[in-house]
Amino acid sequence: MRKIIVTALLTLCIGLIYGQRMGMQSGPIEPKPIELNEVHKMVKDLADSIAVNYIIGEKAPMLKKNLLKELRKGNFDRFKEKNALANHLSDLLVTWSNDKHFRIMAAEPAGKRLMMPSSYDHIAKDNYSFKKMEHLNGNIAYIKFNRFIPPSYSGGLITSAMLFAANSDAVIIDLRNNIGGSPDTVAMLAGFFMKEPMLLTVNYTRATDTKREAWSTIADVRINSTDPSNFIIPTTTLERLKNIPLYILTGDHTFSAAEMFSFSLQGHKRATIVGKNTYGGGHGIRPFEMAQGFTAFIPFTRYYHPVSNESWEVVGVKPDIPCDAADAKRVAQISILKELQKKPKHDSKIPDYLKELEAQSPK
Repeated sequence: MRKIIVTALLTLCIGLIYGQRMGMQSGPIEPKPIELNEVHKMVKDLADSIAVNYIIGEKAPMLKKNLLKELRKGNFDRFKEKNALANHLSDLLVTWSNDKHFRIMAAEPAGKRLMMPSSYDHIAKDNYSFKKMEHLNGNIAYIKFNRFIPPSYSGGLITSAMLFAANSDAVIIDLRNNIGGSPDTVAMLAGFFMKEPMLLTVNYTRATDTKREAWSTIADVRINSTDPSNFIIPTTTLERLKNIPLYILTGDHTFSAAEMFSFSLQGHKRATIVGKNTYGGGHGIRPFEMAQGFTAFIPFTRYYHPVSNESWEVVGVKPDIPCDAADAKRVAQISILKELQKKPKHDSKIPDYLKELEAQSPK
């Protein structure tokens, strides 16, 4: 049996590529004036950057042409404030490209650039978006989290969730409201369920004409102590996770890295997807500095499955068991219990559990 070492303080690096739904700023926004000549410089810079970096080569020239056409027609001349211009450009690019990852953002005060976060300490009080771990009837582990925070922050929580699930007969991971995040976290979580390191996705970058592979990883987990003879947690039970049924719940808010996890394990026939079709964000983004202090989050790389060569961009991840997202947990439980009932030594109470769940069917 392969040895797994489990570590509470993970030192995995934060990946360079992130994908998640860009949230709108809440609360009052400080106006940031912009002059007409600055508007023109910024739009031209944006058009050039998209032409070079946008992942879809067939659409990149069209997006540049459309931006410059709007500029010549004077359709940007009415903007006197940076946030309004940024929001308008974002809407245009999403509409023209049908790519939901595009986002243009105005400069921060005093010329501070808005880039990807270097720290996630600000959401520590939200438990890094881990919402629930629950033991369901039939010995089913249920885990819900809403963002793939980089492993250097969420690794301990992921490990704890896997230890919680290790003695279960099946696992449900709820990604119905997961907006995405770090592919490194996808690789780490997938590693707990794959029998060996597995190629999850390939991502292609048009600007450099390069490909990069994303593999599942074997988590290295150890409880740190001043006395190495103490607090050692046996982790052989984690091997069970590689063989028990895995169900993933999805909805139309499931996006980006959450889709990557679902799509990858579904493609390797390691997970059953239950719920609604996902949002459809199969491109990786990175920030590009624009003129006048703007930041453009441009989709610059495309993820696709190594087996099917298909992507979930636009089309989303299609569930194996389609149902209303609100009912996905119940539907997954029923499917799992019916699967477990076929085993020679199954829980004798499964018929009662099924009867209770089936009685909860929405009218």
